[in-house]
Amino acid sequence: MNGLEEALDAGKRRGYEEFRRIDGISFLFQYAIKRQGGVYCTYCFSVAESSMDIFEDGEDEEVREFSSLDDAMEHLRAKGAAMEKFAPIKRTLPF
Repeated sequence: MNGLEEALDAGKRRGYEEFRRIDGISFLFQYAIKRQGGVYCTYCFSVAESSMDIFEDGEDEEVREFSSLDDAMEHLRAKGAAMEKFAPIKRTLPF
């Protein structure tokens, strides 16, 4: 966990994406976190693979701010994220 906290304190973004099946349907999930201006910003996104061409239909996207890393991580876990999977992000995200 220290590596994640050190990276965030250095202004880096961390996150990951994965496909998971829920009730027989494949979904893309994306999770990310960064520290900016003394707050931790989280990003959570999901969409059914069958709807990926038309993201506006059926997507779930959320950006939230937290005053502590613990609160931000708890929120990400509640959304289904696995903190041990967080790594440098190569894609562009909304933040």
